[in-house]
Amino acid sequence: HRCLLLLAPRHFNQATRFSADASHELKTPLAIMQGELENALQAAEPGSSQQQVFSNLLEETQRIKTITRGLLLLAQADAGRLKVALEDIDLSAALEGMVEDARILAADSNLRFELKMQPGLWIQADRALLQMAIRNLLGNALKYNEPGGSVGVTLAADNGQASLTLCNTGAGIPPSDQPRIFDRFYRVRRSDSGSTEGLGLGLSLAREIVHAHQGRLALKGSKQGYTCFTLSLRLHPVR
Repeated sequence: HRCLLLLAPRHFNQATRFSADASHELKTPLAIMQGELENALQAAEPGSSQQQVFSNLLEETQRIKTITRGLLLLAQADAGRLKVALEDIDLSAALEGMVEDARILAADSNLRFELKMQPGLWIQADRALLQMAIRNLLGNALKYNEPGGSVGVTLAADNGQASLTLCNTGAGIPPSDQPRIFDRFYRVRRSDSGSTEGLGLGLSLAREIVHAHQGRLALKGSKQGYTCFTLSLRLHPVR
């Protein structure tokens, strides 16, 4: 057992470096692939089968780029090198924009959005990373909802913190899965279909990003009919 304990950190560091190196090496070929597919898509005859093929390939390439970036960020977090470029951000205004984007994505699902957002809540954060974390939460709220369901977004000041609560209707997360939803590559089995979706990176990445900002992300509660997450970040009033 002692040998295993001594070897574990070395193996962990090797795995972390491998993830970071592999993700970094994939960035350039994926960027080239995306550029070539965009050119091919533009040159293809509108409505043709070729155009549809190029469109599908471009969508998959963009998906792989997102996964690769997520893996690189997680590797950086493991190594304690997840850098955040802090700037003053009006979280209320930024969240309003992200919710509006979510409305557009949810147009075909006929979802209701119930919003209660306190204006003028400022924080210091890395804008791109924070948007990634919140968009992951909003994406899950749409993905695991039900037709005609609802998404609830509440933002308020609470004891020096900007407190965001995001809820959605739907099947909920089974109690047996709840302790592991922030584990990497852990995917909740859908009770309605028995299938799993995604790679299980979104919530893990969101939590690492929030932690890098000295914030907190947690599952507030989930049962049949609803799921709620809470995200807290320190307020930083602009003077």
